[in-house]
Amino acid sequence: MITHLKTPHVLKQAAKNVVKAIKLERMMFFPDILITHHCTQRCLQCSIPLNASPTKPFMDFDDYKTIVNRLDEHGTQGFVISGGEPMLHPQLPEFIHYAAAKNFGRIHLLSTLYGPERLIERAVHAAIDAGISLSVSFDGLDEVGDTVRGARNVSERIKKSIEYVKNEMERRGKRIHCAVGVVLSQLNVHQTAEILSYLEGVGWLTEVDVYRWQSQSQLENDAMKFKDTKDLREAIELVKKSPVVLTPDWLLDMLPDFLEGKFEKYCPYLSLPTFGTKVFIHPDGSVKSCMGDAFGNILHQTPEELFNSKEWKAQMEEKVRCEGCVNTCYTRGKVLYPTSMKEVRANWEQIWNR
Repeated sequence: MITHLKTPHVLKQAAKNVVKAIKLERMMFFPDILITHHCTQRCLQCSIPLNASPTKPFMDFDDYKTIVNRLDEHGTQGFVISGGEPMLHPQLPEFIHYAAAKNFGRIHLLSTLYGPERLIERAVHAAIDAGISLSVSFDGLDEVGDTVRGARNVSERIKKSIEYVKNEMERRGKRIHCAVGVVLSQLNVHQTAEILSYLEGVGWLTEVDVYRWQSQSQLENDAMKFKDTKDLREAIELVKKSPVVLTPDWLLDMLPDFLEGKFEKYCPYLSLPTFGTKVFIHPDGSVKSCMGDAFGNILHQTPEELFNSKEWKAQMEEKVRCEGCVNTCYTRGKVLYPTSMKEVRANWEQIWNR
């Protein structure tokens, strides 16, 4: 039944999106909802578990429903359920199924797939049953993976989880979109060929990014910083040849340029207000962007009120002053904001013909 209802609802939401885009209005087109800050790993670059609240470890289900309902009314096309590690939330299946029943264009679960088997199985079953998409990080093999992700036997356990997802989809006769995220750093760049070889065997589409620490959720770690970009450029040439990598060549080429200070600023928050305004909704309902403190709380304010607040105006002034960054989550946004028809063709070719 949900499948039949989904298309009309998505089109209805798209009509709202078009109106906002014509008026250059901001919207929460595809936000992240962090349902917990707690995690099963302690990644070298991640600050999110440091924000875990002892008094409110998980988002309340009633609060979640309020948030989802507000996003639905707002015209949001979909969102990411993330954390921390969302598998740790005791009501994750209920969260997934409530969102799926709303018929958004896409609901995505971002997980480490690292933890107790019962939690992995519960999350995978819910994702497949609800027909939502799923992605996992894979940042190194063996000891390197353990170091980067701050846990033990990470690569082998994630490999096991990936095989479990594949087997469950086959057993149930139901496929969902699955993807992998890889962050290259000085610690794992020498494993690029091995990582790609494994992921090509898995067959899941892959986004490749590089470590940098100029964002709200990132910690500065000297061991992960590239000493120079020679190793990175060689790795990127391997990445560009991989049939499973979704990240387009033009963005991959920008990554070392950014680290060398040769980057021409592109900011979706400034150039693409309707589709490029990425926000992160935290367990208490507070809403943050790529920088700064929360600019409001979606449990007490509508998205429209949040974007009209003085706190948001102050953050936008900060974004104007920002020197810029390169982020793979802007891949599709850049397609929507091309500078020429030649760029339109090149962007679509890179992203969709992979």
